[in-house]
Amino acid sequence: MKVLFVAESPPRAAGRREVAEPADCRSPGYPYFWNDRYDAPCRPGAPPLSRGLAENLFSLLGLDGGSRRENLELFAAKGSFLVDTVRCVFRKNRKPVIPTDLVRMSARETLAPEIAALAPECVVALGNTALAGLRHVEPYASVLSGARTITGIPGHLRETLFEESRLLCLPYPGGRNRRYLDTIESGFEFIRDLTG
Repeated sequence: MKVLFVAESPPRAAGRREVAEPADCRSPGYPYFWNDRYDAPCRPGAPPLSRGLAENLFSLLGLDGGSRRENLELFAAKGSFLVDTVRCVFRKNRKPVIPTDLVRMSARETLAPEIAALAPECVVALGNTALAGLRHVEPYASVLSGARTITGIPGHLRETLFEESRLLCLPYPGGRNRRYLDTIESGFEFIRDLTG
């Protein structure tokens, strides 16, 4: 595997309906990244980063399959994989930030062994929750000790992180981070070069 993307957690809603039980996550309308039965509606002329994580990632990576299933196949064929830092659905409408203890436990118990088993050439942290989780996973913990937010990492440290640990830290590619679009696009340009 070439690139492992680390995101935050599964989506808390399918459309306007919240996930209430595990069966909701198995529905064709649940927008989880790996759900190949879900196809997000396309709005012509929509601003960048205005769709779901999968659609934004596919676009930033230049994948142009005719369906989500085809894009997932192209994504995997390029040696890419995506995991979440926290595997449970977290309802951010009730508490805006995932608790630190949950991030730490998830990182140590699930994320660290998964990264070790997948042995990626490069890890891409997508957002602050991924960054917080990787601060509990070696070899990233020692190099990220002073990093508190993705956008607070200075440019020279970003380069050092990649050179020393093969870690790329990018703002989450979603609508709330459009102001970081240049940083996100340059990071994904680098990833496209890496995956060929």
